[in-house]
Amino acid sequence: ITKTIKSNMSVTLVRVEYNGAILGESSKTDVLPNGTANYDFMTSFESSPNGPNSLDDIAQKPVLLTVVELLQKEKKQKEKTVPLGQAVVDLLPLLYWLYFMLVSQGGLEVTVCTKEPLLSATQFANGNLLSVTLEAAYSIPEAFAPTGPLQNYMACLHVPAAGEKEFPLLFTNGILKLAGEKEPLPRPKKWPLANIMAPGALSIPNSFIVGGPYEDEDGELNKREVRKDWQCCGWKRTTSSH
Repeated sequence: ITKTIKSNMSVTLVRVEYNGAILGESSKTDVLPNGTANYDFMTSFESSPNGPNSLDDIAQKPVLLTVVELLQKEKKQKEKTVPLGQAVVDLLPLLYWLYFMLVSQGGLEVTVCTKEPLLSATQFANGNLLSVTLEAAYSIPEAFAPTGPLQNYMACLHVPAAGEKEFPLLFTNGILKLAGEKEPLPRPKKWPLANIMAPGALSIPNSFIVGGPYEDEDGELNKREVRKDWQCCGWKRTTSSH
């Protein structure tokens, strides 16, 4: 892994997390005079159909990489760390019958591989993949006003599946906008993650909301006079079933 860093920073490392667990940390690495650092580091996790790292997890949860600077410590003091930046690696391509990919994200170059394709040819041919985006929500309660107390909220969509229990898709929190304030288009879709310190790492690579005329929407919220309330941007949640 190579990371472009300010040359006045001395020692750094990379911490790798997946699905709420820390997979490991690289060794402490000196920053080279040209502002780069080479991390000779490898980590892994097990994936199983019904385990904590299932195919559904791989489809919708990215790997989180955090570059950390190690500060010089005084005598009898614990070593202090400062996060420099974060990047995410989308594992969804591994479900497209791939077992190797090279990713460059946020200044990091990462190689991801599996011992064999995660899906057999039959599973790949008979599988299905559903992608859902919550672009905006209207008529948000007045208590959610940006000037009021901090609110935590989520939207839930139950996806029916033949012969199986409905699968819930959760979209948590959003950025509230005042009435009449428009979001730029296109704008990046975002991961439904809560432990991101670098705002730019929330964006899903090469995935954007492009919008469309609301007159073409199917439902009661397709007239201008019902679109004057709070708006919140949305995230993407992806699931697969085989």
